Amino acid sequence: MQFNGEFEVAAPIKEVYSFLSDIDKIIAIIPDLLSVEKIDANSSRLSVKAGLSFIKGKFNLLFEIKDRKEDDSVAVSARGSGSGSSLDLKASYALRPVDAGKTAVSWNVEMTMGGMVASMGSRVLNGAAEKYIKTLTASFQRSFEDGTKQ
Repeated sequence: MQFNGEFEVAAPIKEVYSFLSDIDKIIAIIPDLLSVEKIDANSSRLSVKAGLSFIKGKFNLLFEIKDRKEDDSVAVSARGSGSGSSLDLKASYALRPVDAGKTAVSWNVEMTMGGMVASMGSRVLNGAAEKYIKTLTASFQRSFEDGTKQ
């Protein structure tokens, strides 16, 4: 499955890049996070609560920052398994300044699901993935707009 979009953040490009290139800050906005084990500056093991229809439980993931181009782009990946299913996710974020103090974030997510969850059908999976992405995007924007920048 592939998803993409763009949103604006009320912060200059340097601040947005700094946030996206800091694994601790990205992890802090992940919904339903159960636990984190930091491996190094670019990777952590995560446990995330998962629930889709009758499949509920947790996913154990290796989350990594894969590529950084200062003040331009960041790429991340997450792969792992849980509840009889597997996940392989690659996401990239490209930044560009828009107005004074604002940054546009263009994003692209490629996701492959396997196991029980893959049997749910693309309509159900797409809906759940879009909802999760929307929640993550809103958390990211809020982290700048409420002044916390975690």
